[in-house]
Amino acid sequence: MFQYSITINLVLNAICMLHDWIIMFDELFEKSGLSLDRLQTLCEIAEKGSIGAATKGDSNRQTQFSRQISDLEKFFGVSLLNRDSRPHRLSDEGRELAIISRDYLGGLSHFQAKCDNQPVKLFIGAGESTIQWLLMPMLEHLGKQLPEASISIRNLRTQGIIQALTNGEIDLGLVRKAAVSKPLKSVGKWEYGYRLFIPKKMSASLKGQLKIYQLVDLPLALMGGGGEFRTQLESLAKDSGAELNIRLECTSYAQIASAISSGGYCGFLPQFAAKFLPEYKFPSFEVSGFEKLKRELVLAWNPKRGKLRPIIEKAVNLFK
Repeated sequence: MFQYSITINLVLNAICMLHDWIIMFDELFEKSGLSLDRLQTLCEIAEKGSIGAATKGDSNRQTQFSRQISDLEKFFGVSLLNRDSRPHRLSDEGRELAIISRDYLGGLSHFQAKCDNQPVKLFIGAGESTIQWLLMPMLEHLGKQLPEASISIRNLRTQGIIQALTNGEIDLGLVRKAAVSKPLKSVGKWEYGYRLFIPKKMSASLKGQLKIYQLVDLPLALMGGGGEFRTQLESLAKDSGAELNIRLECTSYAQIASAISSGGYCGFLPQFAAKFLPEYKFPSFEVSGFEKLKRELVLAWNPKRGKLRPIIEKAVNLFK
């Protein structure tokens, strides 16, 4: 009797939950204006930044997009665009709805591809040098382990990766561990330091760990801007009274590697770049003061999006 009572209670609870769900979804369709194509339009505007950027100046499409956003605004009863800005950009509510829509549309796209036996898109974000030196060598293995996936790589800076993961624009990101915060999670641990790579013809008199003052005559290629590494290098040079010979500023480590390969420059690179700059041509050196300046690279993802797109969880498990 007790078992039957439990069973009846479970059935009644399930019926009540189903009834609540039906009522909840009924409210969504009591008014017109909500559709997949309108939500897709909202996502395009969120990705490009404005209606003009999303439509590439096409006046007909601009009119269409404006009308679709207006329909969504009437449906939800809020302003999705900030019309005080020029060009009009999404409001806080517009950005929130775009995140919800990406997750929803991404889940549907994954399901459709699975039903049609088509490859499922897997979007991975990383910096230029990380793509070339770490991610590209992994792709053959990933392709074999994820035959159902079609991989799309996005070249992004750290903050861009974090934002794209949070907004649902990409599925996975290779970033510094220190940059990952909730709701994102991460796996893996690739720790690396930095070394100074010098063309052979410039390094004949150098050996062992170098001091900052030994760098003054070397033509350096460095990352532009005020990053952590550049700040540390300039601080060490100032403390030792050395004036560095900075001859080239770059926007990526891959560019610095190309400059070193030309034979005309020296530069600091992550230690794993040694695989692509042969030691007999470009010997590398530790520099005193940088022993503790190490980075930890991880694979980050949004667990909420992972629940909607099983390919994400599968890829995460591979990286583990």
